[in-house]
Amino acid sequence: MPTKANGHASNNDDHEYKGLIRSNKYHSRNIGIKELKIEHYMTKNPIVAHSVVNFPGGVDVMTTNNISNLVVAENQKPIGILTEREILHYLTNYKTIPSGRLLKDVVLQSFCKVHSNAMLLEAAKNMIIKKCRVLVFGKANGVGIRDGNSEDQDTNQDGSEELIGIITASDMVRAFAQQTDRNPSLKAVMSKKIAFISDNDPIYDAISIMYARNIGSIIVIEDGQNDISKPVKRRLCGIFTERDLMTRVLSNDVSIDEPVREYCSTEVVTAPVEIRSIEAAMVMHLKKIKRLPLTAEATVTKESSSLNESIQTDDKYNLVGMVTARDLVDAFQHNS
Repeated sequence: MPTKANGHASNNDDHEYKGLIRSNKYHSRNIGIKELKIEHYMTKNPIVAHSVVNFPGGVDVMTTNNISNLVVAENQKPIGILTEREILHYLTNYKTIPSGRLLKDVVLQSFCKVHSNAMLLEAAKNMIIKKCRVLVFGKANGVGIRDGNSEDQDTNQDGSEELIGIITASDMVRAFAQQTDRNPSLKAVMSKKIAFISDNDPIYDAISIMYARNIGSIIVIEDGQNDISKPVKRRLCGIFTERDLMTRVLSNDVSIDEPVREYCSTEVVTAPVEIRSIEAAMVMHLKKIKRLPLTAEATVTKESSSLNESIQTDDKYNLVGMVTARDLVDAFQHNS
């Protein structure tokens, strides 16, 4: 059920939400967006897998360490990043993670290099314009690459610059929530096309839709026995995300033929569609989420046999858009 940050579930929730977005918790002093430095917000010493690790082994590293970006390296040099997107690809097309395939044989996500003392906006622009992940390089000071399967840490013996961090969209959202001189609207970056699936449908159908639409989540609604030619009132059950796939399904060896309702997140944090970027960033950071469904007061009923258009939800759960951490990065870096 939608909860907490949406400001609709109850009067108490409404007060909590308003208190959250009006709080000065992040603004003990005025922080300009151009003051934000990568070194203050990056995730230090990211876990790295060697390229000869097999694909399931890489997935295990991600689920064990609860990470969404796994750096893959050869000879201590990053060659790409394994993400949940590649996992979706193989599960959608092959219904399995092939054990015979090594990480170096997987088409990995590209990355941009930035220095640790660079400004955050530089990394944000690279992420959006080049559509890449961002790795941070600098003097390692004897730390070196950290392997997700070992306590051992290798160092670069020649003292040259090497990988010391990664800056993700979530890291940037945490930073942008603290600056005070820019609070853009979400209208230009939010998605108005929300994917839905019935709770009785298999996980495979959910991830197939997510992969085909290049999205990281899908809204799960109660299945109805009503005539699909008429508007159906179906209540929102939860949200199934790439993170749910990793932590609830793959980490527990659950079959992707199982109903999605058993493995989705049932506490769905939402926010009013009028919310602006700083407030959305605060909610996403505090609630530790990467996707924020947006709601409107009015309920709209459409006559259609399409699942997406035949849903009539309660007013307080009327979803009209979705904003992601990467969308927020786009909003803040735009025209900077």
